Amino acid sequence: MGADFFSVRWRGQVQPQYSQEYTFYANTDDGVRLWVDGRLLVDNWVNQGLTEKSGKITLEAGKKYDIRLDNYDYDLGAQAHLSWSSASQAKQVIPAARLFTSPAGLSGTYFDNANFTGPTTSRADSP
Repeated sequence: MGADFFSVRWRGQVQPQYSQEYTFYANTDDGVRLWVDGRLLVDNWVNQGLTEKSGKITLEAGKKYDIRLDNYDYDLGAQAHLSWSSASQAKQVIPAARLFTSPAGLSGTYFDNANFTGPTTSRADSP
């Protein structure tokens, strides 16, 4: 798989510390879609330089919620950062202690194109 023209799908769970509305921020180079608890919060599937998009959802403290982030890189400088904030919590990259799938990290499936088809590589990515 090359450094450009690929897509990745990360899946895991997130566990909030507070019962309140959270804002999730996806800061990516090229397209991004973010689902939390099955709800599409960010849908920005376009070629672009590093851009931040956000969406809001109310979550319950201590409960684990499914999270999925799809990202594709068209060309030049692939980046993806996922942050969150709430009334009780300043904006921050989601800490590893609040992300779950395996002890090694989030499940990442990489594709050699932007449409999530064909050959893949899977691994556990560090949060």
